[in-house]
Amino acid sequence: MSIQNHPDFELEKERLTFTKNYIDTIIIASETSKEQYREKMTEAFQDLDWLDSSLSYTNVLTNAAFMERTAEEVRNLKNIRSKPYFARINFKPNDRLKEEILYIGKASVFDRESQQPIIVDWRSPIANVYYDGRLGDVEYEAEGGKYEGYLSLKRQYEINEKLISFRDVDLTTNDELLQESLARSSDNRLNEIVSTIQTEQNKIIRADLNRPIIVQGAAGSGKTTIALHRISYFIYTLGQEFNPENMMVIAPNRLFIDYISEVLPELGVDRIRQTTYIEYVQDCIGKKIKVIPQEKKLMALVTENGQATDTMRWVSKFKGSFEYKTLIDRYVRELRATFYPKEDFAVEKFRLMTTGKIKSLFAKEYHYLPYYRRLDRIKKVLQGDVKRKKKQMLAKVQHYYEHEIDKALAIKEPLRRRESVSKLMDEKEYRLKDIPKQARNAVNQYMKQFPKQALLDYYHDMFIHDRFKKLADGILSEKEIIVFLTHQAKLQQKREYEVEDLASLLYLQHHLYGINEELRARNVVIDEAQDYSYFQFVALKELLKTDMFTIVGDLAQGIHAYRGMNNWKVLVDKVFPRANYLTMQKSYRTTVEIMNVANEILALMEEDIPIVEPVVRHGEKPSFYQVSDLSEMIAKLTERIVEQKESGFKTFALITKTEREGRLLESAFLKLSKIDVTLLIGAEQMTKDKVVITPSYIAKGLEFDSVFVVSLDDAYSLTDVDIKLLYVAMTRPLHRLTLIAKNREDLLLDWVDSPLYTLL
Repeated sequence: MSIQNHPDFELEKERLTFTKNYIDTIIIASETSKEQYREKMTEAFQDLDWLDSSLSYTNVLTNAAFMERTAEEVRNLKNIRSKPYFARINFKPNDRLKEEILYIGKASVFDRESQQPIIVDWRSPIANVYYDGRLGDVEYEAEGGKYEGYLSLKRQYEINEKLISFRDVDLTTNDELLQESLARSSDNRLNEIVSTIQTEQNKIIRADLNRPIIVQGAAGSGKTTIALHRISYFIYTLGQEFNPENMMVIAPNRLFIDYISEVLPELGVDRIRQTTYIEYVQDCIGKKIKVIPQEKKLMALVTENGQATDTMRWVSKFKGSFEYKTLIDRYVRELRATFYPKEDFAVEKFRLMTTGKIKSLFAKEYHYLPYYRRLDRIKKVLQGDVKRKKKQMLAKVQHYYEHEIDKALAIKEPLRRRESVSKLMDEKEYRLKDIPKQARNAVNQYMKQFPKQALLDYYHDMFIHDRFKKLADGILSEKEIIVFLTHQAKLQQKREYEVEDLASLLYLQHHLYGINEELRARNVVIDEAQDYSYFQFVALKELLKTDMFTIVGDLAQGIHAYRGMNNWKVLVDKVFPRANYLTMQKSYRTTVEIMNVANEILALMEEDIPIVEPVVRHGEKPSFYQVSDLSEMIAKLTERIVEQKESGFKTFALITKTEREGRLLESAFLKLSKIDVTLLIGAEQMTKDKVVITPSYIAKGLEFDSVFVVSLDDAYSLTDVDIKLLYVAMTRPLHRLTLIAKNREDLLLDWVDSPLYTLL
């Protein structure tokens, strides 16, 4: 049946027109004077005959005051106006006689007088019925209660200013809508995510907001976008008691931040701190230190062999371990003794506080504070003590000398009496002047006995041989101590730090100095979490004094697994015992044919990672082209890209193993091809109309219509890191995967069942 012939078509058209006009009334009421408002509303509604009297034109006109919204609400309404809703449900609660017709969109709109919803926010409890409910008897939870009813209709809309089409859905046709969304180009799928959220994704978005959550999500499972939708759901649900500024997203790189900067406003959320781990640590320690790019170490591990790389791998793992945390805990305890006072606090001849009392303040009273903040508190206590007791000290001196002078006046011998009185008067005058003078500087003078050292100096001092040997007792062997200290000495000589050092610096900052309040967050979202170490999570959790983390990652893409992260259960058991642990094994990104090949690579990994389940969307089998040299490779790539552009694909990536080979390809394309390419090796902006050339470790988290995995001289080997880099590369395409190398073995295809791909 043509959509125009559907019995509800005219009604749905009218509903859309009314909704858009109603949104316009809100925007106009919030941005114009009352006179302008009436004039514009008369014009907007003059041709609309809406049947519901509670939402009539007259009602809209006379309730302008109810229409006014905040600037943020108006901005959200402007964003959704061209597509105000994407779904409708007909739901009859068991405790009511009348069926409710609810339209679901990205923001809520309701009549302020009647409270009747015009659009229901996708994050609202009843919208859960749309995402999880089959037709028939359903239930949902709201405000601690359970509500039951009958779902008679689920309808989805395609709207772009006008009503293009709609369909009534059940589980089968819902899959059809998902298929259509997935079949689109990568540059226009983002806006459709909310309308195609699947049941397993919805469970993660709406999981208990009062507990941390750890998600193992397969490549293409939507873990990044689902994490962002969870932020949106969190703000919507707990917005009255939670300020968005108290939430922080720690991103793997600046590319990711550029991406979420577009997504979060789409979801009605902004004002959230967005930073990378390295930037956040530098903000916390208040110093821009020279951090060796992690890709440099990764490439060394991938391209080099021998003792040096074995040492690099071992040191990285140790720095990320719970054992290293234990070693630093010992160091922190050792430093504590240097903050104990060596003498009583006195002004002039008056002892105002004993060493024992001051030590007790430091060790017990203010135990919850970082060391230097404890000193600040003690300083304030001493200053208060001096201020409070200064008059008492002066009164005691005054009284003492009055008494002594009286005694001296009783001396019978005139000369001796005169000398004694004179001496006492001079002493009295001196002390009465000296006490205020000493009182002004006494606290500052006393505080000089305590250490005053910078964080980096403390960290470097930890590696003094005898000290480190003592700290590492029972943790490292003599040989390991020497290896570790030699490695650190080389870094220190160049004044460089590894990413793995940052957890230690953050941990020491927490214990010694603390951080500024504006850097705190009560709720933290971390993507690509498989690239973190256990110690990184410990340091962040203790620094922020919260376990409210949303952690998403994929161990199969753990290209930095040399840091030690290889088991989510360890993270749950030792760091986040309250966490919900959930998995997403379905891949919504790529086709069955591409995923079949990627799963063969996945099976080569050391970790026991479940095979990824692709959503049933078919396409061409991956193709393998054998080339003999660079010029032949460029010719083949050019030919295939031109052909695929003519087929309608819009975004392309050539994914190499190394940056070196990426630069080689870029240079060759400039000389031998008319295809416009851009090299992506760091924080560069992607240009949509250019073919991207990037190493696989940068491509992680990105997706393209078509991907070419290429290898000229830098072949992939059967090492853990290489397998994961190749898996990352193979799971970037939405529609087409092409493999090009001198030999099949260079892309580990000798380990892949040959009927799964086409040899050309």
